[in-house]
Amino acid sequence: MFKIIIKINFGMLYLQLSKKKTTQHTMHQTKYILFIISLLLLNACVDKRDLNTNTVIAHISSNPDGLHPFNDNSADRSYIFQYTQKTLVRMDLEKLESMPFLIKEMPIPSADGYEYTYELIDGVKWDDGSPLTVDDVIFTTKVQIAPLTNNTQVKGIYTSVIESVRKHPENPNKFILRTKLLHVSNMDIYGEIYIQQKKFWDPKGVLDNYTFEQINDPNYQPSEEMVNWFSDFNSGDNSYKPEKLVGLGPYQITEFVVGSYITLTKKKNWYGANSNKIYDKAYPEKIIFKIINDDAAAYLAIKNQQIDVSTYLGTTKLLKLKNIDYFNENYHAEFMPQYSYSYIGLNMKPDGIEHKPFFVDKKVRRAIAHLVPVQEIIDVINKGKAIRQVSNISPLQKAYNHDLKLIELDVEKAKKLLDEAGWIDTDGDNIRDKEVNGQRIPFSFKLSYISGAAATKEMILMIKESMYKAGVDVIPTPMDFTLFYKNAYDHKFDAMAGGWGGSASYSDPIQLWHTESWANKGSNFTGFGDAESDSLIRLGNTSLDPEKHIAAVKALQKKIYDDQPYVFLYSNTRKIAIHKRFDNANMYNERPGVILGNLKLKPEFGGTTLKPE
Repeated sequence: MFKIIIKINFGMLYLQLSKKKTTQHTMHQTKYILFIISLLLLNACVDKRDLNTNTVIAHISSNPDGLHPFNDNSADRSYIFQYTQKTLVRMDLEKLESMPFLIKEMPIPSADGYEYTYELIDGVKWDDGSPLTVDDVIFTTKVQIAPLTNNTQVKGIYTSVIESVRKHPENPNKFILRTKLLHVSNMDIYGEIYIQQKKFWDPKGVLDNYTFEQINDPNYQPSEEMVNWFSDFNSGDNSYKPEKLVGLGPYQITEFVVGSYITLTKKKNWYGANSNKIYDKAYPEKIIFKIINDDAAAYLAIKNQQIDVSTYLGTTKLLKLKNIDYFNENYHAEFMPQYSYSYIGLNMKPDGIEHKPFFVDKKVRRAIAHLVPVQEIIDVINKGKAIRQVSNISPLQKAYNHDLKLIELDVEKAKKLLDEAGWIDTDGDNIRDKEVNGQRIPFSFKLSYISGAAATKEMILMIKESMYKAGVDVIPTPMDFTLFYKNAYDHKFDAMAGGWGGSASYSDPIQLWHTESWANKGSNFTGFGDAESDSLIRLGNTSLDPEKHIAAVKALQKKIYDDQPYVFLYSNTRKIAIHKRFDNANMYNERPGVILGNLKLKPEFGGTTLKPE
C-alpha cells in the first residue's frame, strides 16, 4: 500500500509519496492525480484572469523543436516567426499568392529566367536602429546554403536553386539573385528565408570573404575561424535563449519556458508601426504561446477562457464546445480546410539490425496501406471533419492527380500480398514471420508517434487492431516531439505516424522525396526514390510551361502512389477558435489560419461571468 499526500498552498502544488519505492502503476496513478489537480487549479484561477488585458494567449500543441533562424523546422516555429521575423516575400492569406513583403515589388526576372532583381523597401530598421541592407540579405543567403549550417532538412531546397547573390552596380538597395536552373518557384525562394542582421551575428565579418563560389565548391576547406563561427552559430543557445531570438518582426521573444509557454512582447518604436499591412499589425501588447499537448486540458482551458486563440484543438473537443451556449457567446469557432496532411511513413531502407527490413518490399507496403482503416479513423476520431488524402499533393491544388484511387481497407487483399511477399505464420502464434538473412523474424514492428494527443493514441490503437487481423503486430511507441523527429532524420524507426504542414503555393518535392534528402538526412525519412523520381522532381521544378509542370507533378504523385513509402491518411480541418473580445477575428485556409498581431481588443469588452456547463 502507499499513500499520496496532496497539499495546495498559495497556488503551489506539492505531492509526496509515503514510500520511496513505487510501482509503475503507482506512478501512473500519481500522474493522473496531478493532472486532475492541475485542472482544478486552472478552474480555481479562472476568475482571476483580467479579460481586459491586451494580451493574446494562443494555444499550441507541442514545444517547438527550437527557434533558431535557420536550423529548426517545426510548424510551431513558423507560427511564432510570423511575429518575430520577416521574409522578403510571403504568402498573401487572402489572395493565396506570393506578395512582396520587404521588397517593393516581386523580383524582375532576366530574359533567360536565371537572374532576379530585387529592391528593398525603405525605412526597415533593426532593433539597434540601423537599416536593413543588401549586406544583410547576402549574409542571410550565405548562411542558408552554407554546408556548415545545420539545416540539412531544408538546405537542398535552396542549394538546388541559389547560385549567388550580388549587389546591384547602380542602386545600393537592389541586389541580383543568380539561380542555378530554371525553377517554377525561383521568385518565391525567399518566402521562408528569415532575414538576419549581419552585424548582430557576424560583427567581425568572418563570412565577408566566404564567396558563393566557395560555398558551392564541395572541395573547399573553410578556415578554422570559419568552422568555429559556424559551431557557435549552430549552438542550441541560438534556439532557446530570448536574447538570441531576434528579428525584424514587431515582437521580441522575452520568455521561453520549454514545454510550458513562450512570451512575445511588443517592441517599442518598431519601424513598421504605421504600416497598413495586416501582417505588420501589432495590436496586442503581448502574445503568449501556451503549450498544451493534452486535448482535454486544452478543452478545459478554452472552456474557461484561459486561451484566446487555438488552431490546434481536437475535433471532438471543438464539437463539444460548440454545443455549449456560453462558449458560442464568447468565441468564434470554425472548421477550416487546409493543405496539411497526416501519414504513416514506412522505413524502406532500414539498417537491418536495430530496425528489421519489414517494408523493403512494395507488396508489403501496399498490404499495410490496405490494413489502415483510414475512413473509420476519419469517422470515429475526426467525426467526419477530414478529407481522405491519396497523394503528396492536396486535393485543393490545381496539380492534384485525380486519377489516383483511394486505397480501401481490405484485409483479405492485404493477406494475399503478404503471402506473396513471403510473410507467413509458420509457428501458429497468429503473427506472420519470415526468414531474413538466416534469421526468422516475426512481423512485429514499432509504430512511432508523438505523445500527448489522446486522438493520436486512439488512432494508433485502431491501426494496431486492424493490422492484427492480418497477422501483423504493431507496437505503439510514443515519444516526445524532439526525439520523434531526431529518429526520423536519423532513419531510426520502423514506421512513424507523422504530418506535414502544407501551403497553397507550390511545394518543392526535393525536401521530402529526393534521394539526396535521404542520403544527407533531410526530410526524406523513408528512403523513397530512384533516378526516375529524381528526374520527375527536376522536370516539375524546372518546367516553366504550366502544362509540362503539372504533368510532371502528377507523374511524381503516381510514382509515390505506386511505391507506397507513405500510407496517406487524411487532410484534417483546422479547428480555429478566437475569443470575441477581439476585433479582426478573421480565419484563413492557409496556415497558420489566423493573424494574432491583427487581433484588436474591443475597448468596450469587460469579460463575462462564467457559467457552469
